[in-house]
Amino acid sequence: MSQGVEQLDLLQQTLRKKASAPVDGEYLRRLPSLRRAVAYSLSLADMDPKEAYGPLGMDKATWSRIINGSQEVPASLFKPLRKLTGNNAPMEWLAFDEGFELTPLMSELERQLLEERAARAEAERENALMRSLITGRRG
Repeated sequence: MSQGVEQLDLLQQTLRKKASAPVDGEYLRRLPSLRRAVAYSLSLADMDPKEAYGPLGMDKATWSRIINGSQEVPASLFKPLRKLTGNNAPMEWLAFDEGFELTPLMSELERQLLEERAARAEAERENALMRSLITGRRG
């Protein structure tokens, strides 16, 4: 029976799943607590907090204590919550609260592309300089 309920929850989640609204960084930074950032994350995904504890694998009482602020948000919740909501609002809030910003890691291909663009820009700058020197000598 439990497996059937889990499968039904997963099916409902898949059918309902739509893209999260983008995180408003200014609004997020004004939130007073991580608990409020979790609630904001859910709202961006157009989810009611009551819909989240099942897909997150939590019991209702623990989830209720987290949402109501009587229990800390566990670090183990960040990844499943990100997968459920499609946004990083709680992690971004926590980073900001500690004086940091989150930036995604670049892939090797992205890093190579940036290097090649910088090299091309330098070559274009040198080319323009050479052209101006050549045309300056003729005039």
